[in-house]
Amino acid sequence: MNLERNLQLAKDKCEGNFVEELARKFYILYPFTTENIGGYIKEFDLKDKSLLTVGSSFDQVLNATLYDSKDITLLDTCPFTKYYAYLKIASLLELDRYEFFRFLRYKNYPKTFKDNPLLYNKEDYQKIVKTLRLLDYESYLFWDELFQNYEPKIIRDAIFYSGEEEKQSVIETINPYLRNDYNYEKTKRNIKKVKLEFIQEDLFQVKLARSYDSIWLSNIGTHLMHYNKIMEMIEKMSVYLNENGKMLMSYLYDTDESYRTGYYPIYDFRVTFENLKEYNPELVTFIGMHSIIFNDDRTSDSVLVYEKKK
Repeated sequence: MNLERNLQLAKDKCEGNFVEELARKFYILYPFTTENIGGYIKEFDLKDKSLLTVGSSFDQVLNATLYDSKDITLLDTCPFTKYYAYLKIASLLELDRYEFFRFLRYKNYPKTFKDNPLLYNKEDYQKIVKTLRLLDYESYLFWDELFQNYEPKIIRDAIFYSGEEEKQSVIETINPYLRNDYNYEKTKRNIKKVKLEFIQEDLFQVKLARSYDSIWLSNIGTHLMHYNKIMEMIEKMSVYLNENGKMLMSYLYDTDESYRTGYYPIYDFRVTFENLKEYNPELVTFIGMHSIIFNDDRTSDSVLVYEKKK
């Protein structure tokens, strides 16, 4: 049973046990996205269209929901992703925006350099637990077991990248669904209409049963240290892209910083564009994460986009 196995993995992590499987694989959650999704989301036609995305924070899905995507598949190798997705959905449906942050934020909340003592607090959990149980019973069992047996900080440190959480204003800027109450309430309404599918699989191993209007591959390409792997990823996933669809081939941080060119292959744009020429890649540039974090205009992030023409 996957739930029993996954819950044991999470409990072992909470108890500080070394788990070889967790050490070998990317089995950890991001509490919130580390990308400026607001910078690129309007490049994609999402209204009433299908989307395949990666991203264990689930923020890619919620932002696409705000932009009226009704058919979304989340592909991720982390076994806890579906459970966190439903925890976020239940929180969205039953909490207001302030309560949502209070329940799910930890680092730099409520003020910068402060930790949130109300993370996973019982009062807010009681507001969402019935809905969580109705949405996905396995997710309810997973979180209920952890919340009853471990302190919130232990859970957060065990199965999340706890350090990967920016201050409130940054999270609101990069996530349109959290930017204001209007967007939050619209996302709350829209999520009830979305057809959701979860696939726990390695992107390089997965065999999909269908194609999509949009595909988002996040920043996986920046971590691939050989061009043959970058090409393998693009070639594999482009098969699942509908005609006239768009694929986010890779999210790129600090594209105006030359030091990255010598270390990360994909940042050598001369070579990258030559290798990807059959896909006619477009580089879309927008305000970078570091500029948002430090409130300046020194850096830009970009996405490489492929549009599949007839």
